[in-house]
Amino acid sequence: MISRLKASLLVLTTLAAISFASLAQAQTVTTQPVPVKPAMWVIKDADSTIYLLGSIHVMKPETPWLNPAIQSRFDSAQDVWFEIPDLDNKAAAMPVAQKYMFDPQGDVASGLSPEEVAQVNDLLKPLNLNTTMLKAMRKWAVGLIITMQQVNQLGYATDTGVDLTLVKQARDANKGVHGLETMEAQMQALVPETEEDELTNLRATLTDIETMPQDLDDLFAAWKAGDTEALGHLMIDKMQAEDPKNYQRLIVGRNAAWEPKIEAILAGKGTTFITVGAGHLVGPDSVIAMLKAHGIRAERINY
Repeated sequence: MISRLKASLLVLTTLAAISFASLAQAQTVTTQPVPVKPAMWVIKDADSTIYLLGSIHVMKPETPWLNPAIQSRFDSAQDVWFEIPDLDNKAAAMPVAQKYMFDPQGDVASGLSPEEVAQVNDLLKPLNLNTTMLKAMRKWAVGLIITMQQVNQLGYATDTGVDLTLVKQARDANKGVHGLETMEAQMQALVPETEEDELTNLRATLTDIETMPQDLDDLFAAWKAGDTEALGHLMIDKMQAEDPKNYQRLIVGRNAAWEPKIEAILAGKGTTFITVGAGHLVGPDSVIAMLKAHGIRAERINY
């Protein structure tokens, strides 16, 4: 499950603009605040400073993650970069979702056993949906909806996530808001390569659904503690082993595309704050490892 969950959380910034409330009645749970210190790095040269914050795209409401150390560095930046710049743009997100999440000629139930169809319908029931209503939706998208419904039921939400919170602050403060990739490019990264891959991923979601609460809690706890070793194990090692295609597409390829853009930012002047999913900043193929290979050192901030 961790690889499917990771794939969903990695690219959720695109779908955050589409309210799943239109499909689901999301449930949230109030939790007791605990200290949160997510991992953050700094890169400097003579006239530039770049802060790198690893985010998680969902959040339990009332989690005090925006601590003074993060806020002060964010406030000091003239420009802010995210995976995509318009992650809260519903008008832009909807046609992208329609393009990649639906196949008018398809049938989401094709290839599934009657028992699997019944399980999908049972998991969609809280959203007042079923496979007949979603017949034209692609299997990977149905799996994503099931995953996000489970995430919501566990008390996590997208609208209080790091990315959406900071993009709103950046606009309110009239900072420059930029993206390392486009909304469509991010969606393309999520879509499995073949129909067989889609079926495999949906079946894996159904098989591993019971492990999701522990997987997500472990992931969230590691992120809150800034435990990069645990994040690397949970988000990278397992994904690489369980789903190498997704790993190459979602991690390696995208990191390789982002690294030269960060080099270009460093070549300029001023202070910049970059927020990307935490999984892109840990492991042997991380953005930080790629920067190091080009002679650029990112130093972990202790706070």
